[in-house]
Amino acid sequence: MKKELQQYKKFINQYKKINYFNLILFICDLIIFSLVLSGFIFQIIQANSSKDSNQMIAYLVLFLSFYILIKFTITNFFYNNIYFIKLNIYNKEFEISKIKIEKKEIICSTPFWFLTILIFINIFSTIIINYQSDTAFENQPIISACISTMASILLIPSFSAILNKITEVKKPVVNNYTNLLKQQFISFKNIFKNYEVAENFEFISFKELSLQSKKGIFLISKDANYKKEIVKFNEEIIKIYSEIWEKYYELLEISRSKNFKSKWQFNLERDFDKIFINFLEW
Repeated sequence: MKKELQQYKKFINQYKKINYFNLILFICDLIIFSLVLSGFIFQIIQANSSKDSNQMIAYLVLFLSFYILIKFTITNFFYNNIYFIKLNIYNKEFEISKIKIEKKEIICSTPFWFLTILIFINIFSTIIINYQSDTAFENQPIISACISTMASILLIPSFSAILNKITEVKKPVVNNYTNLLKQQFISFKNIFKNYEVAENFEFISFKELSLQSKKGIFLISKDANYKKEIVKFNEEIIKIYSEIWEKYYELLEISRSKNFKSKWQFNLERDFDKIFINFLEW
């Protein structure tokens, strides 16, 4: 079964694109956190060593801990898509009357393991800040209290944002999608061979399912002079979704017939789920 799943993994991987900027930032943050953790552990082990050297390490660890906490607080609170892998369904462009048009559909999501790492880093950074503020400013309790309070305040919006993202990750697949398509998939093998196009190609609808695609997936074809080119462009997009559905149908058919369940298979299905939940209007 694993060998059979491999081909579907290879198929879905062609739509996965790495955001190298986000990836590099994440790796840099992990390296900095590793340095913070190493400095923190070193201080505990060398508690009886030179006070001056320990003081310098305490200041450095405190500074880096604050950087990590502030950075993750800002990114978690203000940015929804900080994960470095996205599903790029299509990214196409063509030219009309010397005007270049680009159309793309990108699905962003954040896996649970990634959020777990962020939570761990946030919590541990706050613990280290509180410990280091007491160590570095043991004779200045007001400064120590201010630093601890600032760290706690920074942690609140970061945690709020992360918990909201966890809710999104853990919530079940849309009920209509699960009941209508996934549980009765055997009836809809040729779903993309029987669809109707709305006026100006605003969306496509599947009458037998009482479903339609979301608006914004296709280019609007209002200009009669370029309608033919735009329709052809949209048909290419439909073909992409049709090919994805065909592979997904095969995957569901194999997994159901062999009554096979695994984490790998679940993750594969979830990737396909994301594509069609994003595509269909509920």
